[in-house]
Amino acid sequence: MPFQEKQVEADGFSIRYWEAGQGRPVVMLDRTGYRGTLLHDALADQYRVISMELPGTGDSPANVVSKTVGDLAGTIAKAADAITTERYTLIGTSFGAHVALWQAIQAPDQVEALILVSSTAIHPQEVPAGASCDDVHKLMFAHAENAGKHVPLSDEIFAKESELMSRLTLGVNDSDVEARFGDIHCPTLAVFGQEDSFVSSEAPRVYREKIPNCNIALVYDAGHCIIGDRPEALRNTVLDYAEHWETFIVGHQTGVINP
Repeated sequence: MPFQEKQVEADGFSIRYWEAGQGRPVVMLDRTGYRGTLLHDALADQYRVISMELPGTGDSPANVVSKTVGDLAGTIAKAADAITTERYTLIGTSFGAHVALWQAIQAPDQVEALILVSSTAIHPQEVPAGASCDDVHKLMFAHAENAGKHVPLSDEIFAKESELMSRLTLGVNDSDVEARFGDIHCPTLAVFGQEDSFVSSEAPRVYREKIPNCNIALVYDAGHCIIGDRPEALRNTVLDYAEHWETFIVGHQTGVINP
């Protein structure tokens, strides 16, 4: 089912989003360039999928208004509320997962389940100083051949997004959001690639310990861009959780899944 581009106003921003499918709503906060993947198509077969462009990312104008990640999350919550009055499953990837965490904290009545993919909110790894757009693109993958299958961001978009994320504390542990992990009471799944170069291997344990109802999925042989390294594994893990979060049970006491 093809995604249709639409637009919604929130906090003075004109926010683009792409919508497809019917059923329970799923709101996605994606990395630029990874909208319309195998995961999106699979979700749209079962749900009403709303993939939103964060202000200041992609082809949107530079965002000099949002002062914190929490501000940006508040804007997205207002935009989502204008699109659907139903509670939704919220899926955030990379920086989008950082925004999704704040959204779940600030708008708990909207978010019925939370899925975090490669979240950079806590224990991020420092990107090498002076790394170019192409350097960062290659670091996102566990295997160089997978990086070659995807187009890097343009230098212009990379610079714009890097400025926004640096200003909103990307690269620095968000101790404020970590201190409020206990306020996230919706069912939560945090997915990480085992070869992620952008997130410390300590991060999954913190999510598991501090978010009350959190399961962890560690994807073997995948880097930060799990959809690029192990697309079927990510699709299957997210679909399974989206369908069964109300009764989701991990088969052993650690709460860790290894797809």
